Order: sequence, then structure tokens, then C-alpha cells
Amino acid sequence: MAHETLKKIETEYHTDDVLAYKANYEAFKGGLTKHEVAQYYNKWAETGEYDAHLNENRYCGPESCARSLATYYPDNERAHARILDVAAGTGRLGAELHNLGFRQIEALDPSTGMLAKAKDRNVYTHFYNDFIGVDHPVPVDDGTFDGLAVSGGFGEGHIPCTALQEMIRVVRTGGMICIAMREEYLIYVSEYKGSLEQLMTELESAGKWKLEAKDTIPNYAFGLPGVIFQFRVL
Repeated sequence: MAHETLKKIETEYHTDDVLAYKANYEAFKGGLTKHEVAQYYNKWAETGEYDAHLNENRYCGPESCARSLATYYPDNERAHARILDVAAGTGRLGAELHNLGFRQIEALDPSTGMLAKAKDRNVYTHFYNDFIGVDHPVPVDDGTFDGLAVSGGFGEGHIPCTALQEMIRVVRTGGMICIAMREEYLIYVSEYKGSLEQLMTELESAGKWKLEAKDTIPNYAFGLPGVIFQFRVL
């Protein structure tokens, strides 16, 4: 299905949009190890083309995710809320959180190149250069963060399903976790098909978190719909 989407984009979009989509496709096409994916992002960041390829007109995930998370934190609490931005990339989500009044934002990403760009934004208080999952625990105590956000980190060869448990671990009771991703990935990404949403439901049944909302974003990336899951940690 990923290849079919690429063919559709090549047929219907302008040249610049096709080139941008192809750059993104190379990261999400599958067949790469997680370390190879991180290396691809390093190179993409070093060219300086990442933010140009995934500008707001082509990809609104970071801004949509930040706004969703912010709705659960009153204006007077945001400056003191400690937030973890997972798969932070070049820091667009962090920058939007900062625009919305958050000041204690920390970034996690396995790509050193991406984090270098994120540091230039001067909105993060700490950086974690690593993957996330049960085999890659964030080096913090349980319940350290008041909230967690991730946009664009879920996809083929990216964040594994098991990372949900680690996300829950690091967020305090009552804190929010917002996950923004392309909707079609729930259907065709081998890691997620029949598994990701099922695990989300199982974790809710186990009393780990509660789904507060699941919003659809019509034009999330390259004209394709996205979804934002919003969970409250229990």
C-alpha cells in the first residue's frame, strides 16, 4: 500500500511535492533496521532539506499534536508542565508547544542530526539521543513527565508497539499522552496492523490509561488523513 500511495502522489502532485514525498517515503518504506532509519534521518537533516520537504503545507502533524495536548493543560499550568517530545526530529512540535506556553520541554530522538537541528530552536531543556521501547527505556524515574507527545514517530521501522508501555511508565498519573500519525499506517504497517490499536485497548482494559479522544485530521500529511490519539494515564 505504501508503494500504491507513492504512485498516486507521483500522478497527482506537483514536482516539488513529489520530491518531498519521495524523501519521506525513503524513511517509511520498510526493509530498514531502526539504526538504518536513524542514519537516513541524520543525512536528511544534514542536507537542510527536512523542514523544507515537510513544511506546514505538506505536514501539519506537529502543530496539530501540540494543540491537542495543550487543550488538557490550563494556560497557567503550561509553563511548569514537564513534557517529553518523542521522535522530536528537528523540533517543530517542541516549537509549537513553546508557542502555546510550555517551557519545560524535553526531546527524545535516535538521530543525532535531527537533535542538532532541534537544539537550534532553543525551546528544549534536555535531550535524549535514543530510541524508545521496552529495550530502550528513557533514563528517568516512573511518572517523571506531566505529558508526552509524538508526531510522525509511528511508521514502518519506527516506534514499536511495545513503546506504548514505556510512554505510560514515564508519565505521571493524570498526565496526557498524544500520538499523531498517518491513519493509513494503522492498516498497512506490518508492526501495527491488527496490533497497535489492539494493544491500546488492552492497556486501557488493564487500567493503564484511558482514551479521552481520537481525532481525525483530514489533511495530515501530503493530503492524506491522520489520527491523533489522546490518552490520560491512570
